[in-house]
Amino acid sequence: MTKLLLNESPLVIIPSLANAVGLNESIVLQQLHFWVEKSTNIYDGHKWVYNTYDDWQEQFPFWSIRTIKRIITGLENNGYLITSNYNKLKIDRTKWYRINYEKLESLVARPRGQVGTMDVPTCHDGGANLAPPLPEITTEITTEIKREEEENARVNQLKVNNPFLFFEENGFGAISGYMSQKIKAWCEDLSDELVVEAMKLAVEKGAKHWSYVEAILRDWVDKNIQTVEEVHAALIKHREEQKKKQVQRRPKQSIRQEQIPEWLNNQSHSNEIPLDNAFEEEKRRLQEELQQYQKKNE
Repeated sequence: MTKLLLNESPLVIIPSLANAVGLNESIVLQQLHFWVEKSTNIYDGHKWVYNTYDDWQEQFPFWSIRTIKRIITGLENNGYLITSNYNKLKIDRTKWYRINYEKLESLVARPRGQVGTMDVPTCHDGGANLAPPLPEITTEITTEIKREEEENARVNQLKVNNPFLFFEENGFGAISGYMSQKIKAWCEDLSDELVVEAMKLAVEKGAKHWSYVEAILRDWVDKNIQTVEEVHAALIKHREEQKKKQVQRRPKQSIRQEQIPEWLNNQSHSNEIPLDNAFEEEKRRLQEELQQYQKKNE
């Protein structure tokens, strides 16, 4: 039996809702409705659920984070979805959601309790631990998947350039309130990209300490470095200078000189007769001795 057919509880979409707000928007509202019904988080007289875009993508794996963000933002702008922030830490940007049922009831003539029923996976607010439901496979969703696949690489790159995520995911430690303020201050003074780049250098050096990162950032401020490109150019220049210093520190190879024999050196500096003259003198002496020998024998 093929896995493309329904062997699990599907996500049920009411056609009139999809016609009123859009197919993708109705899928998100239906999923959110389930969690609102189960939520125990009550603020300002309403039930709320909270999730990050990454968490929503686990429930909507057929969409990119960018698509999910666009759908939710559209529902917010049109008043079908209300968002807030009840997080304890200001740095926590996880959104809290509730549905504007009054707005929906004015569009869809159906009781609130019958907007849809479904079985869905767990969320931060608790619930059944079930497999993610699949929506109906439609031409619109298939086209959406193909179109958004090209955006995934860019979205992932944006995620990598988040200094707070990079800090926690690369072994610098957990972000406290104090540390988040320091990171935020450096991001404002320089940029998110430069702060991440400084942390990358710290990771490469095996120095996963914020003090090391700050030392790098201060050095860049002193050198008026403002972009990642300027960082790379400065690193290349530094490496070239280091190579030149290494060459300069190497001992110079001495030119080998043949050693002049001591007897020749002494002879060249003495007052004796040059070699050619000495030979002639010896020749004359031998001739004289030969002549004297011949006279004696006569």
